[in-house]
Amino acid sequence: MANITKIENKIQILDELLRAWLEATKKDPENFSKNDYAKLKNEVYKKYKIAKPFQSIELIERYEELQADWSLEENLFFKKILRKRWIRSLSWVTVISLLTEFFGCPGKCIFCPTFEGLPKSYIPNEPAVQRAVLNNFDPIMQIHNRLRALEITGHKIEKNDVRIIWWTWSVYPKPYQEMFIKAIYDAFNTYDDMKVYLEKTNFENDKFATFKIKQGYKAKLSKTLEEAKKLNESSRLRVIWIAIETRPDWIDLDEIARLRKYWVTRVEIWYQTTIDEINELNKRWHWNKESIAATKILKDAWFKVVAHMMPNLLGSTPELDKKALAEVFDNPDFRPDELKIYPMMVTDKSELTDIWKAWNFKAYDDETLINLTAELQMMIPEYVRLNRTYRDIPADQILEGSIVANLRQIVEKKIAAKWVKLLDTRHREIREWKNDPQKAEIHTFEYEASKWKEYFLTFEDPEDRTIFSLLRLRLPENPHLTSPEEEEQNNLPLLQERAGVRTVLPELEWCAIIREIHTFWDQLSVHEKGSKFGQHIWLWKKLIAESEKLAKENWYKKMAVIAWVWVRAYYEKRWYSLEGEYMIKEI
Repeated sequence: MANITKIENKIQILDELLRAWLEATKKDPENFSKNDYAKLKNEVYKKYKIAKPFQSIELIERYEELQADWSLEENLFFKKILRKRWIRSLSWVTVISLLTEFFGCPGKCIFCPTFEGLPKSYIPNEPAVQRAVLNNFDPIMQIHNRLRALEITGHKIEKNDVRIIWWTWSVYPKPYQEMFIKAIYDAFNTYDDMKVYLEKTNFENDKFATFKIKQGYKAKLSKTLEEAKKLNESSRLRVIWIAIETRPDWIDLDEIARLRKYWVTRVEIWYQTTIDEINELNKRWHWNKESIAATKILKDAWFKVVAHMMPNLLGSTPELDKKALAEVFDNPDFRPDELKIYPMMVTDKSELTDIWKAWNFKAYDDETLINLTAELQMMIPEYVRLNRTYRDIPADQILEGSIVANLRQIVEKKIAAKWVKLLDTRHREIREWKNDPQKAEIHTFEYEASKWKEYFLTFEDPEDRTIFSLLRLRLPENPHLTSPEEEEQNNLPLLQERAGVRTVLPELEWCAIIREIHTFWDQLSVHEKGSKFGQHIWLWKKLIAESEKLAKENWYKKMAVIAWVWVRAYYEKRWYSLEGEYMIKEI
């Protein structure tokens, strides 16, 4: 066997493998498969009599080194073949989850565990918690650690969806909030500078990808939040979305204004159930009226709303759980944009732990939970995205509740056996490259939500309804009343209802609002051109044109869209101009 322990021999073989692979893909790149790559790789290994293959991480690392010094031309298919957990990049952004420090919680929910030193409800050996503890809850270190793990496993990291995961963000002191948000932008702004000082990366555990930095590195941090945001406009790594979690009873006008200042785009709120008596029994201490009010004000201010539901709460039954979720979609005062379902689990260090030990709580068995989850999933309408059906708590931490790790797969296999096609957006997003966007058609779904009209526009394959791109349009006021004065005379309740959002976001007055526009498929770099399998193709342009047409048909004269900094030039070319945090156009 050839001796490849010397680093120069290993690099030589890696280089030969990379160049052979890149040459082979030039002939017919879109049809070059993982099997083709495996055959080519085996030929090189056979030539050098190598018994143990190189890790994909090592190949990616060498590819990036050759890219950095211009020794190798870029090939868009390379990382698609080698990357691990490829599904992470198919929503066109990379998801980065961050955990905040413990600051206490105003809630007394009986099911939330409280472990020393951790935010309430989190378990010590959950992956995101382990990463946060490893990095002392420092947001910059958490982000750099996660970016490095994604990068060495072949994922694009230029466009990022940041999730701040703790259930009541709103209770944190405002100085801490601003520090944390500024640090998010600083982390992406400084990542490339930090990489220059990398001395060693641990490839043994790509989930965490710990690394050592050479002496002499000092991060160039911004002085203010506004400076950090401004720098991110031209950074290679951009913050596209930021999501926070909070209680519905903490959403008010001040919170709306603050979240817009931070460029938060998505808010996850915990309905838990729509049966007030069960929320009271579980000491949630908020009611449907707060959930409804929070949902509306968030939509009126452009935010995307993600609702959390928890089957098997103390006092509930499968029938009540189905009734609770049916209310979410049957009642137009709810109707969120996305949904997470977290079945109850008993863990240590919660009030429910003691209730369970006293034999006063019993979780659903696996058969009951699987059947219930299948029925819940089949209720979800086409304009909603189902993000989760199960919380990823390690089995050894669950005292009572299902430990079936692949619950979702089992449930969806059961649904498929009934010949039922799930229509929520997650089940229709383009996953592979079998559907041709050239054959896509615009599909329009109209519905009422939180007092106003919504349009859910999709570019989809007419044969199987696979979604390539989507847009959410909200029509939040009556444009037939041509002035505030006329509205005050003829429709005072309507004026009063809208006055709240107007006071903190006056630029949205009399505007139709694009609340989301999203293209699926592989993430591309900011200036990278799209292709059959990537972003930056023509879908956005046509969806925006269709939304403007619908707004005009409904007598609107202005359109507003929240535009991430790097796409503002795109909207400016289409006659939008910046007002506050929104791009607005006279239509």
